[in-house]
Amino acid sequence: MKYYKKGSEVFAFEDDGSQDEYIVEDMIRMTPSEVDKHLNPKKYMTDEQLFDIYVKSLKPLTRRQFKLALFANNLLELIDTTIAGIADPLVKAHITIEYTEATEFVRTSDSVKYMLNILDLTEEQANTIWEQALTL
Repeated sequence: MKYYKKGSEVFAFEDDGSQDEYIVEDMIRMTPSEVDKHLNPKKYMTDEQLFDIYVKSLKPLTRRQFKLALFANNLLELIDTTIAGIADPLVKAHITIEYTEATEFVRTSDSVKYMLNILDLTEEQANTIWEQALTL
């Protein structure tokens, strides 16, 4: 395949010339490194970018899954006492509502991040628990 770009769009054409009539004057032939970046973008991402993609790929948990995962990791009682101990009354009320009323927990939501943080979990620990919960 031969690759061309026009603005932010990428076009691929057969190497045999059978589609050359579709290559217009304002298309620019892509270099081999541009083609590689287009075809294999993850190769060129930072660890942070890859981690962000991974976390966003984690499906939401049902309330049941979330609580069972906390229970399985001896965190169910701890989250209740930790939320009860939040000093700021507005934050405490917000997190209490999120925790007690949510029917779904999204890994990237601010409230879930806050809850996992007050449980003193690393990102890796939180993701491991999340993956376990997805199987429940």
